[in-house]
Amino acid sequence: MIEPINFNKVADIYDYYVNVLFDVPFFMNETKHTNKPILELMCGTGRVSIPLLEAGRELVCVDYSQGMLDKFAEKTTDKAYKLTILNADVSNLSLNKKFETIILPFHSLQEIITKEKQVAALKAVYNHLSDNGVFICTLQNPKVRLQNADGLIRTMGKYKTNDNKDLIISYSNFYQNELVTGFQYYETYDKENRLTEKRYLEINFRPIAIEDFKNMLEMTGFKIAEIYGDYDYSKFDTEKSAFMLFRLTK
Repeated sequence: MIEPINFNKVADIYDYYVNVLFDVPFFMNETKHTNKPILELMCGTGRVSIPLLEAGRELVCVDYSQGMLDKFAEKTTDKAYKLTILNADVSNLSLNKKFETIILPFHSLQEIITKEKQVAALKAVYNHLSDNGVFICTLQNPKVRLQNADGLIRTMGKYKTNDNKDLIISYSNFYQNELVTGFQYYETYDKENRLTEKRYLEINFRPIAIEDFKNMLEMTGFKIAEIYGDYDYSKFDTEKSAFMLFRLTK
């Protein structure tokens, strides 16, 4: 049975290899006009959250992986952040509160692996958005992303750990029946290049084509205010843009 990605299995090493900042200025800009709580969905270990908190934003952060949230909490201990962290599934979220700004960074809606649950998640977001609110939803563009979903093993990179070891990550994935399935492989080596640990993570996600997403938005009541093709606000190009960034309203 195909299951969602179990990030608990790599929460202790996740920050070594997912430390990019390319989207942070975008979210800083998108949230600069609010002094009210922002709802961040599928927040992980706080990669986007912490820069926003450092800038004085107030956040309610939700994720389905308790392991990832535990790492997030470790990084915010003794900080005077305006922060609430919640372990919850976005597809059945019920906070009894509405927000003027909701963000879903790092294309994470695709980690919900059925269309039915993706639609349920969008409905839940809609119910938490105030009437004049904005929902920023980020997606990968399948036209570009699926070019590497061919089953070949590729190296993601080499990363230094806190104990000065080398973490080498490779991956392979394959697209069929609307799902990308595959693995990420983690190998840790000491200073003598001796293998000290090896593990893998099963990767499953459901890419969403733009027309499919537009249909899902119609089903849930959202209206599209803007679509961007990258975090520099460039125009979306169906064939070339790596991302689909949606600013959505009611």
